[in-house]
Amino acid sequence: MTAEAGEVLVIVQQVEGAPEDIWGCLTNPDCFKHWWHEHVHFDARLDGHFVEPWRDPTGQNKVTRAQVTAYHPPVGFVMVWADEDWTFDTVVSVSLKPVDGGTEVTVEHQGWHLAPEAARGELMQQHRDGWSRHLASLAAHANEHHARRKGH
Repeated sequence: MTAEAGEVLVIVQQVEGAPEDIWGCLTNPDCFKHWWHEHVHFDARLDGHFVEPWRDPTGQNKVTRAQVTAYHPPVGFVMVWADEDWTFDTVVSVSLKPVDGGTEVTVEHQGWHLAPEAARGELMQQHRDGWSRHLASLAAHANEHHARRKGH
């Protein structure tokens, strides 16, 4: 890995359900919007696009965009990721691994060494918080569906 230590975010979330089911929640637009945000667009396929309009803490409208550069169902995908006002790109890798009782979902977000040094720490923390929140939402959504399938 070429990035220096501390410049790669790795967030891991345990989720109930088989990797194939979790993959469906990551790549099916209706399911994806349910746990991520209804205004997000994600065309989950090779060369597909992710577009998320959002509002920053100051009330300013922003857009995050990504392009899928690798796509390997149901194992994972890779996207080149940037907010519209960035002068650099980052890379997001999402991988799924079967574990006892479900699936381990890992998001690795790298390329932060390209961010302006003055903003790097804050950007990384914002993205760590965001990825953690989104993966927790995915887990809650998947766990709810898993419990329903089991008849609880």
